[in-house]
Amino acid sequence: MINKQITINECRSDQLLLNLEEETSSLHILLNKNSYLNLGLLNFQKGQKNKIEIDVLESSELELALADFSLGSTSLELKINLKEKGARASLKLATLSRHKDEKKFNIFFNHLAPKTYAEMDNYGVARHESKLIFSGANEIINGAIKSKTSQKAKIIVFDPLASGKANPYLNIYENDVMASHAAVVGKLSEDHLFYLMSRGLNIEEAKKLITYGYLMPIAQYFKDVDLKAKITLSIEEQL
Repeated sequence: MINKQITINECRSDQLLLNLEEETSSLHILLNKNSYLNLGLLNFQKGQKNKIEIDVLESSELELALADFSLGSTSLELKINLKEKGARASLKLATLSRHKDEKKFNIFFNHLAPKTYAEMDNYGVARHESKLIFSGANEIINGAIKSKTSQKAKIIVFDPLASGKANPYLNIYENDVMASHAAVVGKLSEDHLFYLMSRGLNIEEAKKLITYGYLMPIAQYFKDVDLKAKITLSIEEQL
């Protein structure tokens, strides 16, 4: 079990990459006033249980991308606190569950000051007999006026014994704000499959092609060319 503390005091031009292959009991990141962080979280190996908390202070911005293509069950609790005026955060997440894996992602954005902004986009694919769960909440406290928050979750369930759940919540205690959420969990479009099969693909090849196209966009949020290639290879190997 590992405890980590990271403090950001400037606008970083590079992307900070953190590997989630080791179990982390507590990771805390602080973005001090007027700072910027592009953070990439990755796991290509064994699934783990991790807990991460990030505090974003005045006029600071966090851009976070999470690529989880780990093997086995995974549990992540991520809490992002927009603690001061003008704090901003965005999250892009892509994951694939396979075989009998159970993957859970609990993600929370807390708006604790006026004019804060949060955006969450979660995308997942559940295959075989696996379970994939997106849950969490965006909360705007009383007094956090002019804040904006949104969350989207989409899970494609590929196989009859696989399951997916998306449980987005909005806890809004202030009137002068903008908030939205959307969740879609469903099977592949039969029309989409039929079209690909009419082009000469069998059903497994069609499923693989759709999965690849659905998950690959996460690579664009990572700057390193070799890492982009690794994400591509990892998706291909797991299909």
